[in-house]
Amino acid sequence: MWNRRTLPVTLAAACALGAAASAAAATCEQNFKSVGDPRNGQTYLTEVTIPGLKPSSGLGQLRKLALDEGNNFVSGDVITETEGQMYVMQTDTKVPLVTAVSISNKGTVLLGTKLARGQTAKDEDVRSAFCGWLNQLKTGKEGEAIAEAVRISSGFDKPTPATAVGMSTVLGKEAKKLQRNINTLPLKSLFSGGTLPDTDSLYQPMFVKYFGRRFIIDGQVYTAQANNINKTFEVGYLVTKMKGIGGIGGRQSSGDNNANFTVHCALANDQRALGATLRMEDWVKLEGVVDNIDTGHIHLRDCRQVK
Repeated sequence: MWNRRTLPVTLAAACALGAAASAAAATCEQNFKSVGDPRNGQTYLTEVTIPGLKPSSGLGQLRKLALDEGNNFVSGDVITETEGQMYVMQTDTKVPLVTAVSISNKGTVLLGTKLARGQTAKDEDVRSAFCGWLNQLKTGKEGEAIAEAVRISSGFDKPTPATAVGMSTVLGKEAKKLQRNINTLPLKSLFSGGTLPDTDSLYQPMFVKYFGRRFIIDGQVYTAQANNINKTFEVGYLVTKMKGIGGIGGRQSSGDNNANFTVHCALANDQRALGATLRMEDWVKLEGVVDNIDTGHIHLRDCRQVK
C-alpha cells in the first residue's frame, strides 16, 4: 500500500490569512504581500473588494483571463453559500505553479500562490500578474455574460459518468504513479545536481485536475451515515474489486474496502431523506462536485440522486 499523502488544499487558507491581516487599502497593488523566506518558496497574496461582484461571475471572468494566456490549466469551481473557489495552474514551469482564487458573497477576491522550494520570482512581476487580472473584473450583466460564455465554451461543469469501482481503479492507479514519480526524485536530483523541490508542490497537479469537476457516480453503498461535525450526510461507496483474471476469484471482502482508493459523497441538504433509506450494498447513483482529493480518496459535495 502506498503512502496516502494529503494533497495541498492550503492555498485558499493562506489567502484567508492574508485577508485577515491586510489593511483597509482599496487597491490590489496596495494589498499585495510577499510573505516568508524565499529559500523556502515565497508566498504571494493580494485581495480587492468589488461591491456587487458575485462569486460565479468573478470566477468565470478569471477563468477566461487565465485561459486566454494559453499556458494555464484551470480547475472547476466550487461555490458554497458564502464563497466560490477555484485554482489556476501554470503549466510552462518545471514545477507547476498553482494560484488559489477565492471570492466571497461580499465581492472580496483573494489570490494566493506559494512558490516551490528553488523557484524564484520578482515581487513586481507577481504583483503585475495578479493585479492585471483583478483590475479587469466587471460587475453586473457585462461580467456575468463573460462568465457564462466561458462556462459554456470550456464545459468544465459537464458531469462525467463513472462507476464507483471504475473511478476507484483509475484514480488509484494515477495516485500510485504520482507517488512513484515523487519517490524517484531524490535519486534524479542526485545525478542532475538540481534542487529538490518540496514534495507538497508536486501533489498539486492531481488536486487541481479534479477540484470542481462534476461526476455522476453509480455504485453500491459501503457506509451511509450522518457527519455531526460538518452537519452533512456522507455516503461511502463500495469499491472492492473482483479478484483474479475475469473475476473468477470472486470479490474482495467488504472489509478490504478502505485498502482501495475510496469514493465519498456528501449529500445536499435536500437529499437527507434519501440518505436515511440507504443501507450497505444498496445501489445509488449520485451527481456531485469534487471538493477534495488526496492520494487515497476522493470526496464530492452537494450530491443529488440521478435516476
